[in-house]
Amino acid sequence: MVIAGICLAVLIAAVAIVLDQMAGKPGPSARSESSVSPSATTTATSGAPTSSGEIPGGAGNPASGSPASGSPTSGAEGSSSGDGSAGDEGPSTSKPLEVLPPVTGTPTGLPEPSAPAPLITGALPAPGSAAGEVVDGWPAGVLTLPEGTTIGSTSVSTSGDVLQVAADGIIAKPQAEVLASFRQSLVSHGFWSEAAPAADGAMAERFVRGTDTVTVSVVTTGTGNSRFQLLGSLHAAAD
Repeated sequence: MVIAGICLAVLIAAVAIVLDQMAGKPGPSARSESSVSPSATTTATSGAPTSSGEIPGGAGNPASGSPASGSPTSGAEGSSSGDGSAGDEGPSTSKPLEVLPPVTGTPTGLPEPSAPAPLITGALPAPGSAAGEVVDGWPAGVLTLPEGTTIGSTSVSTSGDVLQVAADGIIAKPQAEVLASFRQSLVSHGFWSEAAPAADGAMAERFVRGTDTVTVSVVTTGTGNSRFQLLGSLHAAAD
């Protein structure tokens, strides 16, 4: 009996030692917590621990504020956010375009220039021509032939209220001086001049005043003189 009691006491002491050692070792849960990766630990330290002791941001436990895919909460939040923004903006309303009223006033601008008064008044002369002199009815007050001109021929004719004139002559001056003589005479009556087409070796100028026109062309003769030809149309005032 004594030996049996001693053996029982030894067995009880051995069991107590084993239980004490088992109590001192960390359980599986503690080892699992201590084996958490540094990244999980960093994530857990950045957030507050949950009431159940689980680590926020750990595997299978998404961190608060980052909705997991397929989570009902994230779907509800996304739907709520979309509905809220749409409700805040309200129905889009565009401002109607402003249409300007049609222009009813008369456009303003520079007035049309009035036609100059006719240079010829009274009855138009009868048609005629003359060689070596000025024909009767020639408008000498408007068309003055250059001084020193040897007249070849002159003529006048009518068409409605228009007096048509023609003349040719020879003068011992250069082409440019002949044109300058006609220009000086006609510009004083309100004509303006422009270059006109001419044959090779010739010069021509066109003089215009409203609807009145006079064209003069000049060529050089074999003797070095200038020969001119003149054609004009002058409007007359109605009686």
